[in-house]
Amino acid sequence: MEINVKAFQEAIEAENFEQTNYPITEAAATADIEKALAPVFNDVDQALSTGKLISAQLTIAGDEPTYVRIETGIINLPFEDSKKVTNFLDADKETPIDLNLIVVSPYVNASGLRIDEIATADAYLADKRANMAAVAAEVHEKLAVIKTTREAPKPIVKEAPASRAKTTRKTSTRRTAAKKPATRKRTTRKPAAKKRSTTSRKKED
Repeated sequence: MEINVKAFQEAIEAENFEQTNYPITEAAATADIEKALAPVFNDVDQALSTGKLISAQLTIAGDEPTYVRIETGIINLPFEDSKKVTNFLDADKETPIDLNLIVVSPYVNASGLRIDEIATADAYLADKRANMAAVAAEVHEKLAVIKTTREAPKPIVKEAPASRAKTTRKTSTRRTAAKKPATRKRTTRKPAAKKRSTTSRKKED
């Protein structure tokens, strides 16, 4: 089962594909994921039998719902990224149709989206039971990871105490001339003039 790359892109852009959705509670999905996925696989089987593309989804309810989808693609990209397909494949190429398992949740990984190839459409149809069991096991494991991550205690972030306002001294941008150290003037003292005697010699008689 193959499709032309350009024809695939045009079909997705025109929304020319089957799209189904089945809401379910987390408890029901956890209790029996194979049963929960049964209508999804049934829709996939019908689409493949008529040569149609499909996105069949299981919506697991919660404050932050988890979406589990099976899509018929030609590369490991979801339908919403179909425009990027020609970054990897030639537009005129005939390529096998794959089945991709897509899990969307903020807790599944850092990007919030995990996509895995199940098998080519032909390989899936050749052994549906084994492929369905493998998908169910994979989804069961992903749901357990999502639950554990979501319920893990969040790290406590301590708030830093408000810093006290510091008083800053205003500094003037005007330069002040550096004061030169005072120099002591050396004065040359003149020797004091000798005082003339006020007594006159007595005249000799």
